[in-house]
Amino acid sequence: MGLAGVEVQRGTGPAVRVTAGTPMRYAAAVTADTPPRRALGTRLLEGPRAAALVTLVALAVAAVALALPLLTVEWLPFVDYPQHLGTIAAIHGQGDPAFARFFVVDYPRSQYLLLYVLGDGLASLLGVEGAGRATAILSIASLPLSVAVFLRAHGRPAMLGALAAPVAMHAYVFWGFLNYAAGMSLGVFTLAMAARVLRAPGPGTALAMALAALATFYAHAQLYAWMGLACVVQFAAMMPALGLRRSLRGLAASALAALPSLAAVGWWLRASDVLARGEAGSRSGHAAQLAAEGGGAAFVPALETVRGWLSHSFDVYRDGAGIEIAIAFFAVVLLAVSWRGPAFSPPSSMGVPAAERRGWVGRFVEFWSPAGMDAAPRSFAPEAVLALTFALYLFGPFSYRMIEPINHRFLPLALALLPVLGPRAMSPRQRWGMLVPLCALSIFSAKVHAAHFTETDREMGDLAEALDHLNRGDRVMGLMFDAQSSVVPLPLYLHAHQYFQARVGGLACFSFVEFPKSPVQYAPGAAPPPFPPRFEWTPERYDHGVWGDAFDAWLVRHAPGRPPPALFRRAAPGGGPTPTPVYEGERWTVYAAVREAR
Repeated sequence: MGLAGVEVQRGTGPAVRVTAGTPMRYAAAVTADTPPRRALGTRLLEGPRAAALVTLVALAVAAVALALPLLTVEWLPFVDYPQHLGTIAAIHGQGDPAFARFFVVDYPRSQYLLLYVLGDGLASLLGVEGAGRATAILSIASLPLSVAVFLRAHGRPAMLGALAAPVAMHAYVFWGFLNYAAGMSLGVFTLAMAARVLRAPGPGTALAMALAALATFYAHAQLYAWMGLACVVQFAAMMPALGLRRSLRGLAASALAALPSLAAVGWWLRASDVLARGEAGSRSGHAAQLAAEGGGAAFVPALETVRGWLSHSFDVYRDGAGIEIAIAFFAVVLLAVSWRGPAFSPPSSMGVPAAERRGWVGRFVEFWSPAGMDAAPRSFAPEAVLALTFALYLFGPFSYRMIEPINHRFLPLALALLPVLGPRAMSPRQRWGMLVPLCALSIFSAKVHAAHFTETDREMGDLAEALDHLNRGDRVMGLMFDAQSSVVPLPLYLHAHQYFQARVGGLACFSFVEFPKSPVQYAPGAAPPPFPPRFEWTPERYDHGVWGDAFDAWLVRHAPGRPPPALFRRAAPGGGPTPTPVYEGERWTVYAAVREAR
């Protein structure tokens, strides 16, 4: 090189002249971050900021599309959701006589604590129903983001996490298993943190994994167990790429990160006695039934499980709209799989210059773009985790000591992980080409759900008016003679009477307080006489001669335009007056023991 040398442009700063006398170390420093010159349009479409923008748009559309249907209706069409609201109300109202005289809180006996404790905190700002709605949104809409972080931890395109959006509103969400939905998102996120710990052990990543694992356990024990198995499979698949020394360091860091959640597991097992009795509560007679039947693990043939796969995932509407979502989902999955190639690494031009990595914006760009993904070990760990999840769906136990279904609930999780079969690296054109179908899929799913949620909202009927005729602090018996929905093939209104506990305040039965998994129990002397097994499913078994003195009011749902069945054939044990109707609506009737009609 002559004395004239050459001029080198370093980022967006002034040109630097490198001559023959320039030390090679300095010359390398000023040229290392120099991106190749490209046309303006190419830079806008192919730069790291463009890659991060595409990922952000896809994931934001997916999350918003999942949240919007949950914000557009008064009554969410999830079977157990009112019970969750009632539990949050009982916890939050411990200083309120309307609740404190009926309930006490016993946290150690339950591991379903995350959403309830979070709901208790949010209730101070949003009210009980607002807190319940917020926890539902966080549980459901976070799944695409968690899958994206998992993909990113393994050097895969994070934008494909948006593919999980149509799966997030699966059949068990409609059953109201929001703790399970939260556990899905947290379990996948914990797995991503475990991969980062294996790749680069350090106090920050280990702490993130420890907190995520603890949150997963307190969301749902089944997902915590899956996460533990998946971490083992992930470690085994990553070990050849990491090498022995890095693997042992990562394993030691992972073991330390697992200790807090393992301690929580041990504390819960000791306090709850769940291994011995499962879901069986002594008040309901389930314990005696379990003792008579044995209650060990029960399995279902894999072929029978596969035959019902749609009812375990997408088939949530009687008119087949859920199957339309499934068809659209698998069409986009096939598109992603068709772009899968042999290469792992992203184009070298996608690196983020050091000058652009400064500040939170730069770090955000680096995280969500392909830049820096070469640091992720190239392995088939995501595929191995997917295979494990499908195997648990096919061959796991169906039930254990009245806890069911177990294996069926793994299918939505496996479907959410299908993006790992997509491309392991994407060109700029592929990213922009994938953005449209991903956003279209999320928007289509949201439109379908929003339309059907509106129908179930109308189907709930005049519950708000009925609740207006109940007094705060009442003891209310809920009898759902018409629990089934004509929109969703589930008993959506089975627990609708719990809206009294959440919206008005007091005691509503039947409730999950009857089960040992509940963190809320009856206060001494407040429990009604025990109910027989599955009493909530068979309201015709209500006997006023047994339970009449335990309640102040009766909230009854019946077929539209038809009177409710006769409830008070026998006198109450204490010989009080026969309850009279204080509200008679299209679908709901309220009876009160002693007070004038309004």
